[in-house]
Amino acid sequence: MFDRDWDGALVLQQGHISIFVRSMMMAVYATVGCLLVGFPTALFIATRTPKWRATLLVLVTIPFWTCVVVQMAGWIIVMADNGLVAQALSYLGLLRGPLGLLYTDLATLIGLVYAFTPFMVLPIFAALDEFDWRLVEAAYDLGAHRVAALLQVIVPVCRPGIMAGVGLVFVPALGAYAIPGLLGGNHAFMVGNLIDFQFAGGRDWPLGAAMSFALLAAVLLAMLALRLKSILQHRELGHEFA
Repeated sequence: MFDRDWDGALVLQQGHISIFVRSMMMAVYATVGCLLVGFPTALFIATRTPKWRATLLVLVTIPFWTCVVVQMAGWIIVMADNGLVAQALSYLGLLRGPLGLLYTDLATLIGLVYAFTPFMVLPIFAALDEFDWRLVEAAYDLGAHRVAALLQVIVPVCRPGIMAGVGLVFVPALGAYAIPGLLGGNHAFMVGNLIDFQFAGGRDWPLGAAMSFALLAAVLLAMLALRLKSILQHRELGHEFA
């Protein structure tokens, strides 16, 4: 993680810093992607009948049924240059060369969103499960349109679920190494892959341990920021109703 420059001073290795920054950005993108997919999904499930809720929740948990390696093997078949997506686009006349999707940051992001979306859906659904939908009808009666009812009535209620989902997605996405290793290859190296290499390939256990503690510190800081934000939001809510 550190090198010595021309006068013997310790300096950070730029390659390792860039991997840490890329990992943070990929975790943020994956969290946003899971939120964009998970919130409408949880809202749709919460508005169904109890019978359909149970069925849809089972479908949401499908990624938990198999290990992540098997899941990513399926995505490799889908995103390969001769995979299902490439064949479909070629059949429609939209693709005339290699797809070039596999072993990219986008492929890694797709895998992260697929694997961790259930961690976003379930806490948001739990927050909406006991929601009184008559409040939405009352908002409509008072002249609110759909977007206003969503932002001012539904979102504040499920905000604790959203915060829980953000934490449950961001932390494992930041430390992921199987998904970027299988879908991103050497082009989407993340900090989890770097730590794994130091222990398994590079045989530099002290450096791997230092990177692990750096990753742990980043996770703790992120969780602390989420906790502080949640406390501030509760205080603002208390002042509004005081």
